This record gives sequence, C-alpha cells and structure tokens, in this order.
Amino acid sequence: MATGAREAAELLPGLRVPAFHPVTVLHHSVAVAPGSRGAAARDTTLILPTDGPVAYTYAAGAIDPSRTPPGRSLLTTAVLGAAAALPLSVLERTVRPHLDRIYGAHTEDRQLLTAHHTPYAVPAMPAPYDPERTVRVLAGLYVCGDHRDTSTLQGALNSGRRAARAVLQDFGLPGLTTEPDTLPTAA
Repeated sequence: MATGAREAAELLPGLRVPAFHPVTVLHHSVAVAPGSRGAAARDTTLILPTDGPVAYTYAAGAIDPSRTPPGRSLLTTAVLGAAAALPLSVLERTVRPHLDRIYGAHTEDRQLLTAHHTPYAVPAMPAPYDPERTVRVLAGLYVCGDHRDTSTLQGALNSGRRAARAVLQDFGLPGLTTEPDTLPTAA
C-alpha cells in the first residue's frame, strides 16, 4: 500500500499515524521593470532563508515565463510549521516583511494570487526517530510512503524500494540490487 499515513491508517486500523507539520504555499504576482537585468523577480535561485517564517521562495515566473503576463513575475513561497497554520490574512502580514528583506525591496504592488494550505503535509520526525520503519506490517501486507522513512520525497521513494525488496524476498524471487543499474558509457 503506497499512500499517505492517514489514508493507510483508515485502511489498516491500528497503524500508527505520526504527527504532521502544516505547509502553506503562497503565490504572489509582482511587477518586473522592463529591461531590468538581475532583478529578483527574474532570478531563478531557490532562496532558503533561516531568519523568518519563509522556508523557501523562488521566482517561478523566471523559471517558466509562460505562467505570467508580460511585465509581471510570479513568486512562490512556502511557509512551514506553526506560521503555516495562521489565518491567511495574518500569514500574509507576517510573510510580507520577510519577502521584502529577502528580495531587497518593499513591493507595494505585490498581489497575493492564491494560497494552498496543507495541514498534514510533512510527517514529523522527532528525536529519536527511526528513519526505516518496517514496510512489512503483516504477512503479505506492505506499507510505504514518507511516513515509513524520512519525511521527504526521497524517503517515500526509498520506502517503496524497501517494500519492493520485501515483496520479492517473501515470494522467493531475486532481490533488487543495492544500486540502480548504471547506463553504459556513450562511445
């Protein structure tokens, strides 16, 4: 069963569901001055600040200009944890000054286009944390997802690989190699 922890627990009563951290993703439209080179709204750098509510932000419009009208860019910003659970109006007032510091300008015309709040986005990993929770929960029953490994996409994929190995082992089939097959070198 490759699914989220809450969904897995609905199908398998008794399966432990970890605590979760909320995430809110904000999308702002901002003006881009014509001919401005190196402007923050044209920069494709992923910014990971450590001093405020913003977990990361980037100019999505610089990466894919087709997503924005001429003269505008799209800033995408993620807020994790307690701040992500704030009401949207409060969150917006909290994030604006942080974005002003990050992008080096107070942007009066920054418009919030939309926000996506996911209350159960990231499984918590409090210490001590077992990053390799068992994927074989009963004979013939396997569970994988970010809640069975590290709470990342990589963790979800890794737990899927561990579940596949367990299935192969239980059926007496040859196991997966520890490393993906390497591609032959081009001539």
